[in-house]
Amino acid sequence: MHTGVRRIGRSSFTFGQEVVVGAKRVGSGDATVVLADRSGPHRLPDELIADLDEIRLPETEVAGTPAATRPPPERLHRAHYSYGAPLRSRVGDVDSNQHVNFIALATWYDEAVAAFTSDSIGTTVGGSVPDLPPSSYRIQYLGEVTYPGDYEVALTVRSVDNGSVHYELGVFRGGTCLGVADAIGPRGTLRAGH
Repeated sequence: MHTGVRRIGRSSFTFGQEVVVGAKRVGSGDATVVLADRSGPHRLPDELIADLDEIRLPETEVAGTPAATRPPPERLHRAHYSYGAPLRSRVGDVDSNQHVNFIALATWYDEAVAAFTSDSIGTTVGGSVPDLPPSSYRIQYLGEVTYPGDYEVALTVRSVDNGSVHYELGVFRGGTCLGVADAIGPRGTLRAGH
């Protein structure tokens, strides 16, 4: 496992990880941390910037460059998505900050894809669960997902190619989008019209 800082901005920094087996990269991810309070973002202290710079990965972005792209506005509206799976947060989903932790949230996306796939291929209640979980996610957090709460994970298929389905997903509480994700999973028996 390799980890380090990819980008240092004025009020945020992005760190990334890669999982390597032998010479092959088998997984990667990144996360952006923003220094902020209720009034908004704050400038990173010089001491923190110096510490982060010591663990900067080679060929990374410098201060003042744009952060990760924001999702397009339509992704923030429930009407963009053709399917929805209701979910209720569980106390076991909560981390020490009283938020639903990122691993639990990722499983919510998996559950929405499984429910959508079951409905698409006509699996009946008590039938076999389709073994088509996504193998790749890009997740952006936009708000706090907390306990207790009733949520909906919305989903639409962006495209289907020979071997993969490309999903767009969003987590909603009422009309508020709290996060979006892009996922790629195996096509299996999913038809192109779904």
